[in-house]
This record gives sequence, C-alpha cells and structure tokens, in this order.
Amino acid sequence: MPAPSSSGGAGMGGGLRTGQFAHCIPPPIRAIHRRVAQRVLPTVKIVTLSTYPVSHPFHGGQRRLDAITRVLRGAGHEVTALPFFFGPHYPQHTADEALTALPGEMHGDIARAGLREDLHMHRMLHPGVPAFDAARQRLDQIRPDALHFEQPWLLPLLEALLDGLPEAERPAVVYGSQNIESVLVPERFRDETDALEQAATRHADMVVAVSAADAQVLEGWRAPGQGAPVVVAPNGCWPPALDTGAPRPIAEDYLMLAGSGHGPNAEGYWDVIGRIPGCIPPDGRLAVVGGVGDLLRADTRFRHFRKLNDHLVQITGRVEEDVLQALLTHAKGICLPIKSGGGTNLKTAEALLSLKPVIAMRPAFRGFEEAMSLGGVHVGETETEFRAHVRALFAGQLTGTRVAEDVARYTWDATLADLAPAYARLIPAARL
Repeated sequence: MPAPSSSGGAGMGGGLRTGQFAHCIPPPIRAIHRRVAQRVLPTVKIVTLSTYPVSHPFHGGQRRLDAITRVLRGAGHEVTALPFFFGPHYPQHTADEALTALPGEMHGDIARAGLREDLHMHRMLHPGVPAFDAARQRLDQIRPDALHFEQPWLLPLLEALLDGLPEAERPAVVYGSQNIESVLVPERFRDETDALEQAATRHADMVVAVSAADAQVLEGWRAPGQGAPVVVAPNGCWPPALDTGAPRPIAEDYLMLAGSGHGPNAEGYWDVIGRIPGCIPPDGRLAVVGGVGDLLRADTRFRHFRKLNDHLVQITGRVEEDVLQALLTHAKGICLPIKSGGGTNLKTAEALLSLKPVIAMRPAFRGFEEAMSLGGVHVGETETEFRAHVRALFAGQLTGTRVAEDVARYTWDATLADLAPAYARLIPAARL
C-alpha cells in the first residue's frame, strides 16, 4: 500500500470553489482579495512535482497541492502538474498524469529493500525510465519559469531533470513544505530525511511553509546569507457544500471523525477515545470516515471488543464526495482526537468551516490557536475533558456557535493569498 501523506486528512472540504464564499468574507480579507485581483501580475509558468496525482484529491497532501494549483491559476499563472506515483495506488488519475506514473512492480522493489515509498521513490526515476523521460520531454516543451516540488522527497529527481541545463535556462525552484518531515518518520529514516529537508531548503529560491513555527525552522536551515524568502501559507479549506435536503446516511445521531490512513490519526483515536468508546451513548454513533477506519479495523484493540465497537462505531471507509458532504451535513459535531503530528491539520480548517460543534485535543489546533476561542469550539486539555465534551454534545449541553464570517480567514483563498504575488516577485522581469 502507498505510504499515506503525513499531512493526513480524509478531507471534508470538496465543497465550493474559489469565489463562492466571497459574501461571507470580512471586509479586511475582501480588501486583500481585491488588491490581488486588481494588481496585474505577470504570468508565471509553473510546473509542480509531487508524489501523488491531484486530479482527484483525497488525502491532505493532494488537497493542499490542488488548492495551491487552483489559487495560482485563478491569479493568472499557468500551472502544469508532473506527479510521480505508483499507478495502482491511485487508480483515479488522468491520461496526462499516467505519463509519469510508475508500474506497481517497482513498488515491490522498494518494499523488498526495506525502503520508504516517499523518501526513496526517486531511486526508481532515471534516464531510460518512461516516467522520467516523459517528464523531461514535458519540461522541454513547457520551459517553465519555476519548478515547485511539494514536500522534500523529489529534490534528487528535480536535480536530475535539470542536469545539463544552462544556468540561464534553469527555472526558479520553489520548495513546498507540508511538515517538518524528519520528526514524523520512523527513527531509522530520520537522519536521511533531515538531510534531504535541509538540502531542499538551501536549494530553493523560495520556500512555502504551512505555519509560522515551521517557517522558523526552515529559515534556520537556509545557507548563511541566503535571502530566499519563506512564505507562510497555512492550510485551509474550500467551504463545504452542505445540503440539508440530502438523505441522512446514518439514522442515529452521530459524531463525525475524518482521517487518512496516517498512523498518528489512529494512535490519537486509541489514546483519546479508547478501546471502548464509552463517551458515545447507546443510541448514538461515532462515524469514522477515511483511511483511518482501515487502521482501526486491523487493530487488535478494536477486535477485542468487536461487538461493542461494531454497535457504536460506524466505519465508512473512503467515500465519494456527495456521501462525504451528506455525512458532514447531518453530523451532530466533528471531533479531532489528534495528539501528535507536524505542520498544521487540514481537518481542523474543514471542521471550523463546517460551522458544526468541534471537539478537539489542543494539538489539533497547531497553527489555528486563535480559533480555539471561537464559538462552538471545545478543546480538551486531557482525554477526560475531551470525552466529557462528547457526552455533553450528545446530551445537548454544549454551547456556542459561529458564523461564516468568523471562519472566512480559513478558506484557501485567504490562506494562500500571498502565494501568487510571491511567485510574480520571484521571476526576473527579463524572463517573463
């Protein structure tokens, strides 16, 4: 199976797209949008490199890169994706994306060698491999002004693709960081990952960080005297498309938990909710959406109390967007039992924009600290507090609400507003 993106997230934010939430955006943010829209930015030709396709975004990494692509295109830049991935792991990909897909047998080679898919995929990509040759041909055709590699994994591939190119023809390099990855990978890969992240930061002409805390780390890795800017572009969400007329997917009242198959999502579940979800009343349900459900089902802790868990916990697995929106529409609330991880969490922005009650552990609000004071947000400092909030939700005792204006700053349009002008500043006028 593919290694899940460390940014996690089953994703609840398919919803509306750019501009459709404008009436809810407060005046200061509307003013920012007007200034960006009115400013005539030079068009920058951008090619993105990633370890996943983005035509059908599902997990957090895909959703972030998809949002970056949409926002940059909306500002008039030209963006072409070159995703490198194992085809069978992402069956929903386009014909264009298939040109740089790798056969599943190559993943077997990585697994048998005891390597990581994301960290070591680049070893499979070299001249003579169809995906590599197709990528080089596309770059020759596009002649991009900038190459944006999302996460550090493909830095060696980027260098190989640019090998032999005259300095005057080399595009600017942008490193899109989603986490400080070296603190998240297993210990035996930490030194290698740390070295790769630092090299990515030093190699880049611009770095994109998801939080001020991550930006501080990345700035510390820059070469002495290096002036490459670090742009903070937090995670966000497209406003969800809630339809109260949609049929209820679950008859009982339910609390919704959405998460990818990223390990910390499951560990947060066990640490906070526990082997027996005693905070869920007998006539209530906990709806678990996304790949995290597969991790729970496979765990002996879930199977040990199988009857009780099967009664209270409804695992939907990965669902289509319309089902996801129906689940979100009728949920009594959203829970974020997150205790570890890096960067910022897409699910937090998604939960905030749902306008539903949110029950979370404090680490879920990394990068969203100011949102903890919003109405309808209930943060547990301990597992006991978290579970008490869940009981209060089902008992109808939680207070506080928020409106769209309260959370407009967490839309992708707002969180990524600085990216398009940063790209325009990056490229010398002589090249445009």
